[in-house]
Amino acid sequence: MNYPYIKNTIITGIIILLCTLLAFVCNDLNIRTENIIMIYLIGVVFIIIETHHLLWAIISSLLSVLAFNYFFTDPYYSLKINDSNYLITIFIFLIVSFITTSLVNKLQQHARISKHNEMQTKALYEITRSYLNMSDTKDILKHHIQTLYDYQGIITEIYYKEDGQDSFTYYPHPDKAFSQRSDEQLAKWCFMQDQECGFHTAFFDQSKWSYHPLHNHHECLGVYTIYHEDDHDESSIFIHTLISQMLMALERENLYEQHQKNKVEIEKEKLRNNLLRTMSHDLRTPLTSIQGSSSLIIENYDTLDDDTILNLIKNVESDALWLNQLVENLLNMTKIQDGRLLLNKQIEVVDDLILEAIHRCETRKGEHSIHAHLPETLDTVYVDGHLIIQVLINFIDNAIKHTPDTSHIDIYYHNEKDMGVFEVIDDGDGINSTIQHTLFESFVTTKNDRSDAKRGVGLGLSICKAIIEAHGGTIYAHNQKESKGAVFGFQIPRKGGTNNG
Repeated sequence: MNYPYIKNTIITGIIILLCTLLAFVCNDLNIRTENIIMIYLIGVVFIIIETHHLLWAIISSLLSVLAFNYFFTDPYYSLKINDSNYLITIFIFLIVSFITTSLVNKLQQHARISKHNEMQTKALYEITRSYLNMSDTKDILKHHIQTLYDYQGIITEIYYKEDGQDSFTYYPHPDKAFSQRSDEQLAKWCFMQDQECGFHTAFFDQSKWSYHPLHNHHECLGVYTIYHEDDHDESSIFIHTLISQMLMALERENLYEQHQKNKVEIEKEKLRNNLLRTMSHDLRTPLTSIQGSSSLIIENYDTLDDDTILNLIKNVESDALWLNQLVENLLNMTKIQDGRLLLNKQIEVVDDLILEAIHRCETRKGEHSIHAHLPETLDTVYVDGHLIIQVLINFIDNAIKHTPDTSHIDIYYHNEKDMGVFEVIDDGDGINSTIQHTLFESFVTTKNDRSDAKRGVGLGLSICKAIIEAHGGTIYAHNQKESKGAVFGFQIPRKGGTNNG
């Protein structure tokens, strides 16, 4: 049912009827007939204002002439015209009404265009501003598709080529009631040929979808598709402007990602340089000690007593264990930098983790007293046992290195809701306030004035932080409040949690 046609017919009929009634009133008041026809001219103007269509203005002009001739010219109630002056009046009326309605129609069109342009300008401003708050490629593409649908009702889809991927990432239109989708094969053809195809193009023009390569300044990023419901081109300045805004947002995001990658590479290079600088010094010392001790044993084996030989062998073992720990830290650091730190999570008994860490530190604890405060119940955690032991060893080694030989080192464990909490507490001098905020960064070391201070390259705690965060936990360090010494601890989910394995 054509509701606009019925509506315009009713409007035209009512206005012509009202004009006729008003004309009868004026006629009874002896107003000249030439002036009465002006009432119909006003009615014609009202009709085009209400119907917004020039055709209805022409129809109403003809109806007005018929009504005027039938009711108000001699002979009355007849379409016959005896006075030729009325013919001139009617002719002038038709010309004036056509000119007037044409001008009104043009004004309406200009008003509609101005309003449409204003709405598009406002929409473009809001859309452009919304892109500024987006920092993810997926969000930008989805927002663009949704925006075109919301503001213009235009259905679009995007096939985007992610870096390092052979296939497209498909971003569908938001209208779930619309069952049709674009053809991925045509999208691939468009991408490979770098050529528009589909609706109203030289290739595959029978399709209802048009396919357009999506370019930035350097390469083709993917394919942009538009659905055309009617047999006319839906492309407009608005669509192309939005595409330009989207490409600018994507370019900004790509530049930001590249900047972040460059920043990471610079940090890695700085890390390597610092590592090489530090390693050249710290590796030479234990290697020289191992070489000296072994040479002394070989060259003077017959003259050395058993206690001296045993002490030299212990020194070699201590240096070898230190080197082994350093290599372990370096391997973990490399995995962390390359994003290859994978977790092999299993259910582990807390007692076993703590006792194994203490056992591995036994040969290098010196005169330190290490005591484990184990839970009364058999507690378990779902972790990568090897890496958690590595964290505990680094904590214990850190306490051994930075406390006097007669210090006490205590290891505690307790549960807090769904978290398991490990803490290594010593009674040394505590954490230097100048490095407390950067304690878990790479190559952070303290200047220890004690003559027996142990060496270290400052990797252990930064690796501990990465391991604990990979488990979905948090790491912390602070000085004891009621006594001397430092507390190094971490908490991790007892069950489930983050599993990178």
